[in-house]
This record gives sequence, C-alpha cells and structure tokens, in this order.
Amino acid sequence: MKTLEVALVSSKSKFCDVEANIEHFAGLIRRASDKGARLVCFPELALTSYTTEPAVFRVAECIPGPSTAKLANLAHIHNVYLSVGMAEKDGTTFYISQLIVGPDGYMGKYRKHHLAGPGEQTGFSMGNSFPTFDIDGFKLGVNICYDGRFTATIEAMRNAQVDVIHHPHGNWLELGKDAEEWTRGKLVYFVSRAVHTRAYILINNSAGDTRYPNGVAKFGSGALIIDPLGQVVKRTTQRTRSEKMILATITRPLSNLIPDFELQRLDGKSQ
Repeated sequence: MKTLEVALVSSKSKFCDVEANIEHFAGLIRRASDKGARLVCFPELALTSYTTEPAVFRVAECIPGPSTAKLANLAHIHNVYLSVGMAEKDGTTFYISQLIVGPDGYMGKYRKHHLAGPGEQTGFSMGNSFPTFDIDGFKLGVNICYDGRFTATIEAMRNAQVDVIHHPHGNWLELGKDAEEWTRGKLVYFVSRAVHTRAYILINNSAGDTRYPNGVAKFGSGALIIDPLGQVVKRTTQRTRSEKMILATITRPLSNLIPDFELQRLDGKSQ
C-alpha cells in the first residue's frame, strides 16, 4: 500500500508580518522534513494570523506572487509539499486561500467557500471551485474552517474521490480554550465527514496569542488526524495553547481497498 508522511502544524503567527511568519515557518518546515514528512500543513491565514482587520487586505498578495515563490523555494530545499493559509488579492477582490506548493514549485490554491460572520463577509469573497492536488500519488482536497459546517463542501470532496482533506482553521478561544478541548470539539462532526468521504481529514488550528494594533487575538491551538473509518490517528491532548506539531503515516484509504459494491453496501445503498 502507498503511504504518505504528514506533519500537521498548529503554528503561531505575527499580525500581518508575512516576512517574519515565513522565516518562522521555515524552521517548522525544516523540523518536519527532518522527521520524514512529505506534506506539511499550516492553519487558515497563517501568513498573517487569522484576522479580518483592514490591515490584512493591505498585505494580501496575488497567487502566485512573492510569498508563493519563497514558500516554493522552501518546499524545494526540504523536498516537501506545503499547504499554507494566506490572504489572496485578485485585482480588487480578496479571498481566504490555501496555497499549495511542492518540490517542483507552485501547484495551485483553494479559496474558502463559506465565509463566517460579518468580518469575513464584508471583506472577502467566496471561492467557487474545488481543485485537487497530487501529493505522491494521494489526491489532496481542501476545505477551510467554516466550510466544514456545510454538506455541499464535504460532498464535493466525496465526489472528487480525494484521499486526503486538509481542513485548516483560525479559531479563537470561544471554540476551544486549549488544544485538548478544541480537538475534542472537532471530533463531534468531523468523524462522520471522514467516514462519508472515505478520506483522511487533517485538521489544525492557530496557536497562542497574536497582538493586534488594538488588542490581542487568542487561539486555542490543536491538531487532529482522522482516518477513513472515523478513527483518531493522532491528536493533540495538551491543555495548552502553545505551538504544536503532530506527524503520522497515512495509507491509501478505504475507497482504494474495497470494491465499489462493498462500499455501496457499507453506505446502505444496497443490501
């Protein structure tokens, strides 16, 4: 069976300081690569820290653009694939996007479909496609944060027959006061989504405190990997909000191991 080594990072970011964040991520990428990771995943809007403050639109970039080139260079140096959240600018339109780069350069992006709350809805626009990416023979799809609350986005992943879904978040403490509580809360609805798509779901959140010009954003931290049977492969259980990284080996999912007629029976579509 094919295997893929993944590293799921719950990272801390500086407010809208893209250069500093890339420099910080370089160390985390090196650490993940040294441990054998081939896919390294960062949270939603990791390059700026999750925010809807006006400053985020001033540092938003085209994709591909300068940050794409820098992250692609890191991917090449360390021979890894990266999924990194960033604010995208396309003309006068802005998106919450997840950038995908690999050892050979830029691969593509996913734009968040469902915007959460007035902050996102008044500044960002919605994506309208579900691209997939080949990571060492595994088909990767992406949903971002609030996308997970809607059946249409997870159904799109099932229809695309993805093997792995990266699902980054930028959740404040209201949705989990620490890594243990945050990941436990995500189990409530992500287990059924993993079973439905027959894919691994890689879920991670930002960590620690980010100082804004007029306050502090507090993130719960946390990372979680669920397999196609709905079982927890690994999750952070520390009652802290510090940076964390979990690594795991994943194999080709259930959909590649069981004939279609058996999958239909398991889904209750035939007897």
